[in-house]
Amino acid sequence: MDNMMLWVGLALVVALLTFLNQKQVYSPGVKRAYRELQELTGKVRSGQSGDADADRWEKALTEMNKHPNEFNKLEAEFGIRRAFVTYLEQHYPQDPRLPELRETASYQKDSVWGIKIGDYSSKK
Repeated sequence: MDNMMLWVGLALVVALLTFLNQKQVYSPGVKRAYRELQELTGKVRSGQSGDADADRWEKALTEMNKHPNEFNKLEAEFGIRRAFVTYLEQHYPQDPRLPELRETASYQKDSVWGIKIGDYSSKK
Protein backbone atom coordinates (compact mmCIF):
# COMPACT_ATOMS: atom_id res chain seq x y z
CA MET A 1 0.00 0.00 0.00
CA ASP A 2 2.88 2.37 0.80
CA ASN A 3 4.38 1.78 -2.64
CA MET A 4 1.07 2.66 -4.26
CA MET A 5 0.89 5.91 -2.28
CA LEU A 6 4.45 6.79 -3.31
CA TRP A 7 3.68 6.18 -7.00
CA VAL A 8 0.50 8.24 -6.82
CA GLY A 9 2.38 11.01 -5.02
CA LEU A 10 5.12 10.95 -7.65
CA ALA A 11 2.55 11.10 -10.46
CA LEU A 12 0.88 14.08 -8.80
CA VAL A 13 4.21 15.88 -8.42
CA VAL A 14 5.04 15.26 -12.08
CA ALA A 15 1.58 16.47 -13.15
CA LEU A 16 1.92 19.60 -11.00
CA LEU A 17 5.38 20.40 -12.35
CA THR A 18 4.15 19.88 -15.92
CA PHE A 19 1.23 22.22 -15.29
CA LEU A 20 3.45 24.89 -13.75
CA ASN A 21 5.92 24.59 -16.61
CA GLN A 22 3.17 25.18 -19.17
CA LYS A 23 1.72 28.12 -17.29
CA GLN A 24 3.83 31.17 -17.99
CA VAL A 25 4.35 32.95 -14.72
CA TYR A 26 6.14 36.23 -15.24
CA SER A 27 7.26 38.79 -12.73
CA PRO A 28 5.31 42.07 -12.62
CA GLY A 29 8.24 43.87 -14.27
CA VAL A 30 8.22 41.52 -17.25
CA LYS A 31 4.44 41.78 -17.62
CA ARG A 32 4.62 45.57 -17.52
CA ALA A 33 7.50 45.69 -20.02
CA TYR A 34 5.67 43.25 -22.30
CA ARG A 35 2.53 45.41 -22.36
CA GLU A 36 4.60 48.56 -22.76
CA LEU A 37 6.57 47.20 -25.72
CA GLN A 38 3.42 45.85 -27.33
CA GLU A 39 1.81 49.29 -27.06
CA LEU A 40 4.92 51.15 -28.26
CA THR A 41 5.34 48.84 -31.23
CA GLY A 42 1.73 49.47 -32.18
CA LYS A 43 2.24 53.23 -31.92
CA VAL A 44 5.30 53.08 -34.18
CA ARG A 45 3.47 50.99 -36.78
CA SER A 46 0.46 53.29 -36.76
CA GLY A 47 2.63 56.42 -36.97
CA GLN A 48 1.52 57.78 -33.59
CA SER A 49 4.84 57.60 -31.76
CA GLY A 50 6.35 60.70 -30.23
CA ASP A 51 9.59 61.99 -28.79
CA ALA A 52 8.26 61.47 -25.27
CA ASP A 53 8.17 57.68 -25.80
CA ALA A 54 11.97 57.37 -25.65
CA ASP A 55 12.08 56.87 -21.89
CA ARG A 56 9.32 54.25 -22.07
CA TRP A 57 11.23 52.36 -24.77
CA GLU A 58 14.45 52.43 -22.77
CA LYS A 59 12.86 51.23 -19.52
CA ALA A 60 10.90 48.42 -21.17
CA LEU A 61 13.85 47.23 -23.26
CA THR A 62 16.16 47.31 -20.23
CA GLU A 63 13.71 45.14 -18.29
CA MET A 64 13.24 42.68 -21.15
CA ASN A 65 17.00 42.40 -21.73
CA LYS A 66 17.19 40.82 -18.28
CA HIS A 67 14.95 38.02 -19.62
CA PRO A 68 16.38 37.00 -23.01
CA ASN A 69 13.95 34.14 -23.66
CA GLU A 70 10.92 36.38 -23.20
CA PHE A 71 12.64 39.11 -25.23
CA ASN A 72 13.11 36.66 -28.09
CA LYS A 73 9.46 35.64 -27.87
CA LEU A 74 8.46 39.30 -28.16
CA GLU A 75 10.83 39.75 -31.07
CA ALA A 76 9.29 36.80 -32.87
CA GLU A 77 5.75 37.97 -32.10
CA PHE A 78 5.99 41.74 -32.64
CA GLY A 79 9.37 42.50 -34.20
CA ILE A 80 10.28 44.93 -31.42
CA ARG A 81 13.87 45.40 -32.56
CA ARG A 82 12.74 46.58 -35.99
CA ALA A 83 10.07 48.79 -34.39
CA PHE A 84 12.65 50.36 -32.06
CA VAL A 85 14.98 51.04 -35.00
CA THR A 86 12.08 52.65 -36.88
CA TYR A 87 11.28 54.75 -33.81
CA LEU A 88 14.88 55.95 -33.51
CA GLU A 89 15.08 56.70 -37.24
CA GLN A 90 11.96 58.85 -37.01
CA HIS A 91 12.69 60.71 -33.78
CA TYR A 92 16.42 60.41 -33.04
CA PRO A 93 18.27 59.86 -36.35
CA GLN A 94 21.60 60.91 -34.80
CA ASP A 95 21.52 58.22 -32.10
CA PRO A 96 24.96 56.55 -32.09
CA ARG A 97 23.44 53.09 -31.49
CA LEU A 98 21.42 53.19 -34.70
CA PRO A 99 23.87 51.44 -37.09
CA GLU A 100 24.40 48.55 -34.68
CA LEU A 101 20.67 48.28 -33.95
CA ARG A 102 19.87 48.27 -37.68
CA GLU A 103 22.23 45.35 -38.18
CA THR A 104 20.80 43.45 -35.22
CA ALA A 105 17.23 44.03 -36.38
CA SER A 106 18.05 42.78 -39.88
CA TYR A 107 18.75 39.26 -38.61
CA GLN A 108 15.68 37.12 -38.15
CA LYS A 109 15.86 34.07 -35.91
CA ASP A 110 14.16 30.90 -37.04
CA SER A 111 12.87 30.13 -33.57
CA VAL A 112 12.49 31.62 -30.12
CA TRP A 113 15.72 30.03 -28.94
CA GLY A 114 17.71 31.07 -31.99
CA ILE A 115 18.17 27.54 -33.28
CA LYS A 116 18.26 27.45 -37.06
CA ILE A 117 15.60 25.12 -38.36
CA GLY A 118 15.85 24.19 -41.97
CA ASP A 119 17.30 21.93 -44.59
CA TYR A 120 20.86 21.06 -43.60
CA SER A 121 21.43 18.59 -46.40
CA SER A 122 24.38 19.20 -48.65
CA LYS A 123 23.62 21.48 -51.54
CA LYS A 124 24.55 19.82 -54.82
